[in-house]
Amino acid sequence: MSRNILLRCWRKSVKIPDPATSLWSKIAVQKLVLLRELICDPKHGSSFGLFTGESMLMVVFGAGASYDAVPSRPPGLHSLKCRMPLANELFDDRPEFVRSMSAFPKCKPIIPYLQRNSSVEDELQRLQAEAEEYPERYRQLTAVRYYLQHMLHQCEYQWSLEASGITNYITLLDQIQRWCKGRCPVCLVTFNYDTMLETALPTIGMEIRQLSDYINREEYKLIKVHGSINWVREIGTEINTTSRDRNSIINEVIDRAPNLNITQRYQIFSDNPMPVIGNESVLIPALAIPVQDKGEFECPEDHLNALCKCIPQVTKLLTIGWRATEAHFLRLLSQGVQRDIRVMSVAGSAKGARETLTRLEQKGVKGQFIQTNGGFTDFVTRRDADGFLRS
Repeated sequence: MSRNILLRCWRKSVKIPDPATSLWSKIAVQKLVLLRELICDPKHGSSFGLFTGESMLMVVFGAGASYDAVPSRPPGLHSLKCRMPLANELFDDRPEFVRSMSAFPKCKPIIPYLQRNSSVEDELQRLQAEAEEYPERYRQLTAVRYYLQHMLHQCEYQWSLEASGITNYITLLDQIQRWCKGRCPVCLVTFNYDTMLETALPTIGMEIRQLSDYINREEYKLIKVHGSINWVREIGTEINTTSRDRNSIINEVIDRAPNLNITQRYQIFSDNPMPVIGNESVLIPALAIPVQDKGEFECPEDHLNALCKCIPQVTKLLTIGWRATEAHFLRLLSQGVQRDIRVMSVAGSAKGARETLTRLEQKGVKGQFIQTNGGFTDFVTRRDADGFLRS
């Protein structure tokens, strides 16, 4: 049976030939009917490898997704100190955050800027620009990398205890699996450093054990464009580690930050605290400093290549807890999507969703824009995604 004929009959609803009036045999027609039924059945379709780039769902997660990831603890009803922070809360004076700051004292001189400024990303952008003429900023921002990794590890652990294994990520992936399996591939993109999304992936039969697991499946890919709390990069600069403790090595990395060669070699670990020594080199957290206009992403090159291949295929875009302010990603999206698409935004309120959609439209994304009223918990419990996913 020709694969091309099968695809045409499936995708274009070509009428099955009548063996009495065509050259097709009765057995061939029966096989075609059976194969089409199997392909159209979500339980079997993806196993045929028939995704041809005609459509793709992309789901983009921002900080608001993990902030509202526990359905039993929605924002507004529960004000919890263990809730995953939004961008402007990353340097709050929560006791757990302050303890993490104290572990990396080089970051302390810039903490007041980050606590008092209305936009953490703008302030970090300013501090990063100052590093060119004031190298101490490199050391302070490197300390911020270690702080973010340490603090978010602790915060996610406490937040996961509140969740008791039940999160909106898990429910959303179940909804996506129901409507998209066998119909279109899915690219998950997250700007979050935490691993709550990875923890939910077994819902769709996906587990992350090594970096290639993020992108090696046809039906699902996960791209973490800003890095992850369980990723590190190797430092190419030689640092003596003989008979030295963890803190001593970290302090040297921070002190030598202006002149370090940080390679593109990434590793993934499940340890907490994260190791600082790899097989042959010292390691540094693979986290992008959260600035407004990042010139590059903090992820392996093959992950970025996978993202660039996915973007032109996107026909539906769902954003959750993402404000659409990352200029570099917006450029990729607007340049790569060359057709009208359907876009739905979940941002905590109708106003927030409308602002996200407006930014996307201003950057050149075209199509049908759908705003929701509510956050991640409202979205999944009301099944607001069903109509969008099945269309």
